[in-house]
Amino acid sequence: MGALSESGVTVAGLDPASPQGDRAAAELLQQFGAEVAVTGDAVTVKKHSLHGITLDAGQVPDLIPALSVVAAGSEGETRVVNGRRLRLKESDRIESTAAMLRALGADVTETEDGMVIRGKPVLTGGTVDPRGDHRIAMAAAAAASVCRGNVTVEQETCVRKSYPDFWSDLSQL
Repeated sequence: MGALSESGVTVAGLDPASPQGDRAAAELLQQFGAEVAVTGDAVTVKKHSLHGITLDAGQVPDLIPALSVVAAGSEGETRVVNGRRLRLKESDRIESTAAMLRALGADVTETEDGMVIRGKPVLTGGTVDPRGDHRIAMAAAAAASVCRGNVTVEQETCVRKSYPDFWSDLSQL
């Protein structure tokens, strides 16, 4: 959400030495053109000049739903590649991410192992069926920051799998 926000978002309490693949998020957001500042255990991300990239899903499959939202709000085309294993997650995350983006007004085409997302500055909003997948539900909530209309997430309790306080924390943003 920080990459889509002029004022940005800071997340504190991160372990800079963590072996988690999700640590790549800061670098990938910089590749999109977001302004990223790392200070100790905190990362601040702000919108800057967002543009499409080629995004290799092979090492960061769990980041693809959220990064696809950034791609949808970026200028130009983003290609998600090497994501065949995304089809074997809680949902077929290529299909469910593409469906989520389309439900909100994005221009996205599925490929065998990824997607092509043609960004636009504003999405319409709409209703998203996350197919019981916590990462799709949270990505749809983040996408609301680039939608001119409301975003409704069905089965919103599916976020409990990984982030039980997600809705409460989101409301604080």
